Amino acid sequence: MPEPAITGGAFRTLKNRNFSLFFWGQLVSLIGTWSQLLAVSWLIWRLTESAMWLGIANFAVHVPCILLGLPAGFVADRYDRLTILTVMQALCMLQALALAWLTLTGAVQLWHVIVFGFFLGSVYAFEIPIRQAFVTDLVGKRDLLNAVALVAAMFHLTRMLGPTVAGGIVAWKGEGICFLFNAVTFLALIGALLLIRRREMMSVSHTHERMFRSIKEGLIEARRKPSVLNSLMLVAALAGIGMQYTTLLPVFADKIFGGGAVELGWMMGASGAGSLISAMLLARRRSSGGLLALALKSALIFSIVLIVLGLVHNFYVALAIFAVMGFTLTLSFSCINTLLQHATSDHMRGRMMSLYSITFMGLFPFGSLAAGGMAKAFGVQLTVMAAGLICLIAGGAIWIRTRKLISA
Repeated sequence: MPEPAITGGAFRTLKNRNFSLFFWGQLVSLIGTWSQLLAVSWLIWRLTESAMWLGIANFAVHVPCILLGLPAGFVADRYDRLTILTVMQALCMLQALALAWLTLTGAVQLWHVIVFGFFLGSVYAFEIPIRQAFVTDLVGKRDLLNAVALVAAMFHLTRMLGPTVAGGIVAWKGEGICFLFNAVTFLALIGALLLIRRREMMSVSHTHERMFRSIKEGLIEARRKPSVLNSLMLVAALAGIGMQYTTLLPVFADKIFGGGAVELGWMMGASGAGSLISAMLLARRRSSGGLLALALKSALIFSIVLIVLGLVHNFYVALAIFAVMGFTLTLSFSCINTLLQHATSDHMRGRMMSLYSITFMGLFPFGSLAAGGMAKAFGVQLTVMAAGLICLIAGGAIWIRTRKLISA
C-alpha cells in the first residue's frame, strides 16, 4: 500500500527510505552515464568529423524504443519491476566495460560505437518505462509530482556535473577513462536496488492478459483521454524536432565557437544547470493541477529561444541560451510525465510510460538523422532555427486543440 503523503518542503519525498536509496543510487550512476554520453559524442566526432555520423549514432541508440517500446510496456505491467530494473543496470554496466576496453586498447572503430549504442538503446527500451513507473511504486500518486521533480533535478544535476568533468578527462586522458568510470558508477544503483524493502512499496496488480491484447488496451486508454493524447503530441514535437540541438552540440563547439571537448562540456553543463533550477522550482509545487498548460507555455518559450540560438555566435551568450532551453524543456517533460501517471490506472502505468518513452526516444533518432543531414547541407544554425520554428507552430496548434482542457 502507498504511504501517506509526506509533509515537508521541496525534498519531502527523500524522507521515504526506498525512494531515497533509489534517488542517491541513480545520482551516482547518472554522473557516469552523462560522462559516457559526452565521450561517445566526442569519440564519433574525432573519428569522422561528420554531423551525419553523429545523427546516425543517435539513431542507433534510440530506434530500439520504436521496435521494443510496446512490448516493454507489457513487461513493465506484467512482471516484477524491481527485479527487471536491477538486471537492466547490470547489462548497461557490461556495455560500458566493453566500450572502455576497446577504447583504452586503441582497438575501437566507428562500427563498435554504433553496435554498442544499439545494444544500449535496446536495454533502455525496457529500462526507461519500468524506471518511470517504478517511482510511483515507491512513493504513491500523492507524492508523485515531488518525486518526479526531484528525479528530474537529480537527472539534470548529473547532466551538469558529468559532462563538465568528462570534458576535462577526455581532453587529458581520452574517452576510454570516461567509459570505465561509467561502468563503476552502476554499482551504486545496483546496490541501492538490492537494499530496497519490498514490503514498504506500493502494492501493484499486474496484468495477466496476453501481450497483444495488453498492448491494445494501453493504446485505447491513451486515445480516449484528450489530456494524454495531446501531451504525447507535445512530447513528439519537442523530442522529435526541438531536442535535436543536443545532437549537434559537438558541431557548435567546434565549428561555431572554435572550441573542443571542454567547450562541449560547458554547453551541456549550462543546459543541465537550467534544467536543475526548473526541476527544483517544480518540486516546491504542491498541486498537480494545470500541468498541461504549464507544459505548453514552457514548450513555446523553448521554441522561441531555439530560434534565437541560430543567430548567436558568442559562446557566453550561447551558454545562457542553453540554460534557458534546459529550464523550459525540463518543465515541459516533468509536467507531462506526472500528468500521464496521474491520468492512468495503476495496472496500466507501465504501458503508458512505454508510450511516453516511444514518443520521447522513438522519434528522436529520426529527428537526429534529419538534423545531421540538414546541418551538413545548410549549416547547423539554420537547422536549429528551422527546428524552433516547427516546434513553435506545433505548440501553438496543440494549445488551440486543448484550450478547453486548459481553461477547465
